[in-house]
Order: sequence, then C-alpha cells, then structure tokens
Amino acid sequence: MHAYRRRVWLTGLGLLVGAGVVFWVCTCLPGPHRATSRCPEFTPYGHPVAQAGHGAGSSRWLTVCHAGQVVALNPEHNVSDWVAFRLRKEDLLNPVTERKRSFRPDSQLPKANQVRGKDYRNTGYDRGHLAPAASMRWSEDAMCDSFYMTNVAPQVGAGFNRGIWSALERRMRRWACARGTLYVVTGPLYEGERVDKLVRDSDRDGVEDDGITVSVPTHFFKIAYDEAKKEAIAFLLPNQKLETEHLDQYLASIDEIEARARLDFLSGLADEDEARVEAQKQAQLWDEPADDEAKCPKPKKRVDQDSARSRCATQADSRRRVAMPGSRSMARGPRFIPFGIHKLRQ
Repeated sequence: MHAYRRRVWLTGLGLLVGAGVVFWVCTCLPGPHRATSRCPEFTPYGHPVAQAGHGAGSSRWLTVCHAGQVVALNPEHNVSDWVAFRLRKEDLLNPVTERKRSFRPDSQLPKANQVRGKDYRNTGYDRGHLAPAASMRWSEDAMCDSFYMTNVAPQVGAGFNRGIWSALERRMRRWACARGTLYVVTGPLYEGERVDKLVRDSDRDGVEDDGITVSVPTHFFKIAYDEAKKEAIAFLLPNQKLETEHLDQYLASIDEIEARARLDFLSGLADEDEARVEAQKQAQLWDEPADDEAKCPKPKKRVDQDSARSRCATQADSRRRVAMPGSRSMARGPRFIPFGIHKLRQ
C-alpha cells in the first residue's frame, strides 16, 4: 500500500514538473510567431524577433525595460537594433515635464557596452533619439530614461535628425492625439559591405580611448501600429540630409522593412491580420489632424542642462535601489534581460 501511494505521488510530481517545464518553454522562450510578455505595455503584439535562419551568430541582444521604452542593444554595434514605445493621447495631452537633455550611459548594461555621450564628440553625427524625448513629457522618469545612450544612434544632423526625422516624430504625436494610441518600433539598418564606426581617439595614439566603438547606420525605420483601426504606417529613410517635404517618398511596407532588417514585427497578431497589415504600403501620409483635433501641447524651451543631468541621475539611482531583480514593475526601475542570440545582416 505504501509503495502504491509512493508511485502515485511520484507520478503526480512528475506530471506537475513536466507541466511547469512546458509552461516555461511556451511563455518564456522567444519565438518567431508568439508575443512575449516582457515589457508588454510597449509591445503587446510581440517583441521584434530575428527571422528564421538569421538568429544564429555572435550578437546577443541586451534588452532593457525603461520607464518609457524597451530597447534591444546589439553589442556588436553598440546601437539598439530596435526600440519600442507607446504613444497615447492621454499621455501626450498631460505633460508634466520638459526636455532635460541629459545623455548618459545605460548602467544596466555590461561596462564594455556602456556608450557615453562623449563617444559622439567631434564625429559629425548627432546623438539621435530612437524613442523621442518630446514624446516622454508625460513622466519625469520616462523623460530621463529617454536620454540613456541605448536609445541613441548616430544620425546625420542637419536635414535628418534636426529635419525630416524630427518632423516624422511630430507627425506621429499628432496622429496619436487624433487616433488614441499608436505602438511604435524604430531602429537602424546597416546596408553595404562596410559599416562605418565612431571611434574616439582623443590622444591620437591610434587606439580607441575606452574600447567602445559605435556603428553608423545607413538607414532608419519607423513603424506605427494603430490597434483600433488595425492598420500601420511605416517609413524607411536613408541616414543622410533629406527634404522634409518629401517625407511621403520614404513610405514603405512592413514586409519591405522586415526583408531588409531581417526582423519579424507584430508576430502577436492573428496570422491573417499580420499578413494584411504588413503587406500594405500606405499610398500617402495619414491625414494630418487639425490643431483643434490633435490638441497636442507643443514642447517648451529646454530646462537647464546641468540641473537636468543631476536630477535624472538621482532619479535613476533611486529607482535602482528599490527595484528587485526580475521585477515586473518597469516604471519603478529598469531591468536587464538577455534576449537570446539574434544577428542583423551586415
């Protein structure tokens, strides 16, 4: 009798352990056709993932959840392969802070990948935001976190970062104010045989000062998904001086961006919805809402840079002290997540 009960108990325990393993595999491991639960407020339809056949390699995404965005750093380039964030009407209509301009390394990463603002100094490139600071005015934490260097990429300044890219960011905020909510994913491409690098050699000894180099993208993509209307708009722009009034010339389908970036987006949508949304290339820009319809407050002048840097550093330190490892509360403190082996085409 005792032996029988022991066998029943062991069988039950085995079934329980097996069910737990299956649940972990199904919910925790990244896959090409399933939404992941990490930072779900920014990626409810799934993190971007490397397409099948292009996931093996030496690059490992270092994924960090911040208050206003989730970033996936490619340590080979020291630039995030993608950044995802959410534009909500209620956030945009209720700003509580202004632009702080406090660029700083992301301390959630290994030291070897902590790019600093001065790594861009005298390179001729802007520190271009991927998730725009002007879209983070709804939260002091989100604003500060938008200046982590994991949310920055080398961009041509005049005519791109300070031109067409900025204009596209403004349009997306206005579209969100008119439509309600947009889920946005943006990132770089590296096309061609050679990838240019930012190398800081202040003493000109031929050796990079801190061992950190930053790749210069040839293109940038930006995708916005409107879940209410089940439609998306996507752009693919070369990293060069462009005419802002020609923005519609850089409309693209998500399928085109996926093919060139070798990434898979919106994998959490139903297959038929994903196929339809990603195949569509908008014939023109979405309608620009009237001022009384959008009602998006315009950013005011920047706050004092030195005081902003101090406040952002203090807030980040405070949140790191209270954040528990693996905590689900992204708003209380950023956390570091190794996200698997993924490689972008060179």
